[in-house]
Amino acid sequence: MITIFHGDNVQDSRHSLSQLLDQNHPELLRVDVKQIDFNQINLFLNSASLLNLSKTLFINNFFSANKSIIDKLAPLFNSTNSHIIIWQEKALTATQLKIFPQAKVNNFPLDNQIYACLNQIKPHNLSRFLLVFEQNINHGLVDLMLYLIKGNLRKQLQGYSRFDQSIVKKAYLDLIEADYFNKTGQLSVPLPVAIQRIMAKLLV
Repeated sequence: MITIFHGDNVQDSRHSLSQLLDQNHPELLRVDVKQIDFNQINLFLNSASLLNLSKTLFINNFFSANKSIIDKLAPLFNSTNSHIIIWQEKALTATQLKIFPQAKVNNFPLDNQIYACLNQIKPHNLSRFLLVFEQNINHGLVDLMLYLIKGNLRKQLQGYSRFDQSIVKKAYLDLIEADYFNKTGQLSVPLPVAIQRIMAKLLV
């Protein structure tokens, strides 16, 4: 059995994944894409369990691996009786999903309103950003919005940006700090207010 979690709504995707992983898995092997070892996985799936227990393999961001690794592991996953769980931090294409035709696929797309907010992250666009941001916050999406805005700025730091890189970096680091202070109970204002203040400095 193969279960796939994917989609741009990472918060809901991770939550659903955690619920599955919290269930009883007598023999569970967790593997990150950066640590994939074919021999280790092959041995785990094909070796006999001492107590005849069911095996579960969880791979984080499997589809981000090199194509050669994916091509090598796909037949193994499709033929095993063990439970394969794959989590991907973004939406997969139809071509990628065809690799595992019998998989149970759980897709977590973003609401159009969230995309609309992210699309407003551009110079001199503060009023339009705040309008859509507040609409999302009113739906209880503050944690998701913080995660996605950080991701948006991180991509701008790694590639093209219409902003000055130093300003983007400052906003990105300030968001990370606000997130940390919020989680440790040290944030002096509500998290949505902190995010708005940081983005105001970027988008004016």
